[in-house]
Amino acid sequence: MAGQTEQAARTDVSPLRLWILRHPIATFLVLVYATITALVFVPKGLTEPGLLPGGATPHGVLENVLGSAVPAFIVTALVSGKAGVRDLARRSLRWRVPPRWYAISLLAPLLILLIAVTILYGFAPLRALAQNWLLLFTAFLPALAIMIVLNSVAEEIGWTGFVFARFQDRHGPLRAALLTTVFLWLFHVPSFYVETRSWATTALVLGIFLLPHLGSRFITGWLYNSAGCSVLIAGLFHSMHNAIVNSTGLVAVVALPQFEVLVIMAGIVVLAAAIIAVATRGRLGLKRPESDADLNSEG
Repeated sequence: MAGQTEQAARTDVSPLRLWILRHPIATFLVLVYATITALVFVPKGLTEPGLLPGGATPHGVLENVLGSAVPAFIVTALVSGKAGVRDLARRSLRWRVPPRWYAISLLAPLLILLIAVTILYGFAPLRALAQNWLLLFTAFLPALAIMIVLNSVAEEIGWTGFVFARFQDRHGPLRAALLTTVFLWLFHVPSFYVETRSWATTALVLGIFLLPHLGSRFITGWLYNSAGCSVLIAGLFHSMHNAIVNSTGLVAVVALPQFEVLVIMAGIVVLAAAIIAVATRGRLGLKRPESDADLNSEG
């Protein structure tokens, strides 16, 4: 668990190392924002789709791998040593979880979206799905695979496995989700600017999707906790969400405007997050300490 393998600060360490030991999340954020700011200046060809399947870009891959996963492992190594790195790696790749969590993270978003568009548009999206079934294999699944292997899981290593887990240890799950949302929202500013090359459009888009962004942190935190601290399960949900709203993903299969699918998924995420928060009484799947459970049972 994050924070349990921290190395004790010694009197002979340098002021910089002592600051890192005391402020691991701040150190992570410095590395992250410095990296993603530098990546704004990569050649334009690396920011455009076409080089990778599923509409992914080399810039997006670099942003998530070098700007999220790598800083998480660097700071963990500095603060917690080899034991901490092994712990983060285990949590990042924890795949031995009950099958229901794979179904919830991968199948539930897809099924709920199909039900929602059927309610809103009638059977036209399902007819398009039947007609464009080949795109499931040539567009949607490649987009999902790229998201899992190179994008979303790497992003969640940093933001769920490192930041959320450490905030949760100190502040509890709800506050951890709120705090993580703020810093992850800022993380997306450079990438949206690279895509739009307009600060006004970037601000507008990020403002519209701030609440869904918070909802996604509730959901990923719940999945992470409920699946036994599995970053992978949280990353699979994130990957499926992105593959659904990707212009070359499910959007192409059901033949609906991408922005409309984005708005529908945003509503689904917000509603699901509210249900999870209420149903778990704000615990987001985090088990109560045994001492607290004993006191409650005695009362």
